[in-house]
Formats: sequence, structure tokens, C-alpha cells
Amino acid sequence: MKINNFVYYNPTKIYFGDQQLSHLAEEVKRHGDKALLVYGGGSIKKNGLYGRIISILSGAGIETAECSGIEPNPQYTSVNRAAKICRDAGCQVVIAVGGGSVIDASKVVAQAAFYEGDCWDLVTKKVDEPRALPLIAVPTMASAGSENDAWAVISNADTNEKLDPWHAGYQPTAAFIDPSITYTVSPYQTAVGAADIFSHIVEIRYFLKDHKIEFVSEMMEVMAANTVKYGAIAVKDPNNTEARQNLSWLSAMITGGIMDMGGIQDMALHMTEYGIAAFYEIPHGHGIAILFPRWMQYVLSEETAPVFYHFGQKCFGIPSGLEDTEGAQKTIDALSHWLYEEMGLESRLSAFGVTEERLHDMAVKATGNHGGILHSITDLTTDDVEHIFKMCL
Repeated sequence: MKINNFVYYNPTKIYFGDQQLSHLAEEVKRHGDKALLVYGGGSIKKNGLYGRIISILSGAGIETAECSGIEPNPQYTSVNRAAKICRDAGCQVVIAVGGGSVIDASKVVAQAAFYEGDCWDLVTKKVDEPRALPLIAVPTMASAGSENDAWAVISNADTNEKLDPWHAGYQPTAAFIDPSITYTVSPYQTAVGAADIFSHIVEIRYFLKDHKIEFVSEMMEVMAANTVKYGAIAVKDPNNTEARQNLSWLSAMITGGIMDMGGIQDMALHMTEYGIAAFYEIPHGHGIAILFPRWMQYVLSEETAPVFYHFGQKCFGIPSGLEDTEGAQKTIDALSHWLYEEMGLESRLSAFGVTEERLHDMAVKATGNHGGILHSITDLTTDDVEHIFKMCL
């Protein structure tokens, strides 16, 4: 067995709890006294979070410029708009208040503050800009863990593309995670976020060909089981503190690097979902939820069945002693039940207007930036991805 080599380093300072926002001004002042506040559709004004943040910043003598209206699948045009506001106001730090989309957009804004051209040049790596303003994240829901990593996901409706650039400057310098903020997140958004958390654990880091350190794999099994448990609780009881705390910390941990130790990461399902989002407006986590059980069904084989069955025993309580294929099928059924029954998510792409005529184009988009092959526990060709899309209609 080979030795796993890795370096672990995560520079994001995390403030966790319902009293920690009081430290926001001191973190901003580490970088300057002019900040750009980036947020989405205005829910932070309805729930009072916007007022709290403005009061904290103004009380400390910090000037703020603002950019609102960041979309659920953030468009490069919104990033361009925010970056111009940032440059014109002379901001020295970016504060992202919202879900993963707002935080992702803010990451590229922080980099685009040093580039007056089209930010899509940065997303596609056509232009290499090593600088980025410091970024502080205030997540308002538990989902993809963007508050604790150096990745961003940006869409371009003009070219039907959805890309996920990495940049060292995208790593937030600080994140303020307050589970009580998430009490007002709707059951639907809670379910979508939990599905995304589950996918980041299981699809990207667990169902792989590569060897993982056993402790890391067992930790992922516990994290996935807790996502299933507390996701269902939070959907039924939005003010359940225990559920909100667990989901919030799971969100931060999925991308914090702990689960990446001693193994590779693949994103076959995420890339497949990007093919959908390139043409249709669908929340990322919901797209993943529709795809996940169908992908497992499609790749079920003598090779994958033992892995799926073992996971099902650890995460869903599937009984031991079954034949591998039967146990794997029960795992797939349990995942479907959690996503579509307990979490209440629509199970079909057709509900979002997806039609069979567009499936091939979606599959080409999904695999195009990866040489026509998506790697995971089983590699997927463009034809494979198109077949999975058909299963999801």
C-alpha cells in the first residue's frame, strides 16, 4: 500500500456562533476602512442581518459601498458590475453576505478589483491576475462550504458555460458562521443545501477509485450520516438549533481540506450538473439531488456494489449480511427516499423545463472541458452522461 503524501494548510479564521458577528469590524480593519458589501436578493434586509452589519461597520468608522442582486447561479455580468463599484469606491476589502453563490461571486470580484477588463478572462484563466482583495464571508445558509475554500463557480449565459476557477486569493481571510441566521432559510433551500453538502462529501471525496486514509473515509461516513439526519430535521423544524448548528459546521468542513487528506477529489456529478445549469435555471443542489441516485443506478456493477453497500450500512443503516448488489440497491433506494420524500425535492429534470432535445448539448457541455471523460468511481463519457440525463427526465 502506498504512502499518502499531503500538505494541510487552511488560513481562514472561522468565528462560529450567534455572538461572533461583533468581531466583524476588527477583522475588516485588519485590511482597511473601506469595504464592499455584496449580497443577493434582499433577504438579509428582511431578516435584519443587513441592519446589524451596517450598524457594526458604521459604528467602527468603516465606509461601505454595496452591490446587491447576485443571482443563485452568479453571472459574470454581476461580477463585472460589483468589481466596478469596488474599484470606483476604492474598497480595500470585500464582505460577502449570503449563500454560496454570493460568496463565489465575491471571490472573483475581489480578484477583478485589480483587473478592469471582463472578469470572464479571469474565470477562464485567459488572464492571470495574482492579486485579490481580502474577502470576509458571512454565510446565510449551509450548503457548498464556499466560506472555507478557494474555489468559485461562475456562469456565463451568453456562452452557456458554468466554470469553477481556483485562485489562492479566493480563500476567505475570515468567515462568520452563525447558525441562528439560517433559521429563516426556507425548507426548500435547506433541502437543496443539505443535498449539496452530501454531494461534496460522498460524490467528490468518498466514491472514488483512489485509496484514502481509513480515518478520513470513516469521518466522511459520519459526516454524511449527520447530513442525512439533521437535514431532515431542519426541513421539518427550521428553528431546531441542534440541526442548524450541525449543518452549518458540516458546510464549513466539507471544503476546509480535512476530508482531502491522503486522496484525490473528482467531481463527475458536479460537472454533470454544470451541463444542466449551462442551459436551465436550476439550483445547483437540486440538480445534484436529481442526478445522484440515477448516477448510482447507472454505474452499479460488481465493482461498485460493495462500495455502495458499505456506505449504505454506515450512512443509512442498511442491514449487513445482504448480497452486495441487493445492499447497493437498498442504498440507492434509501438515498432517493431521503432526497425526494424526507427532503421534499422534485425528482425530475422535466419539472424545470428540461427536454430530451437538449440532452446531448448538456452532455457535451458537462464533459467538454475534461477531454470528453468525467472521472469518478467509474469514468463517464459524453454518451454516459446523456444516458443519465435521460434517466432523470
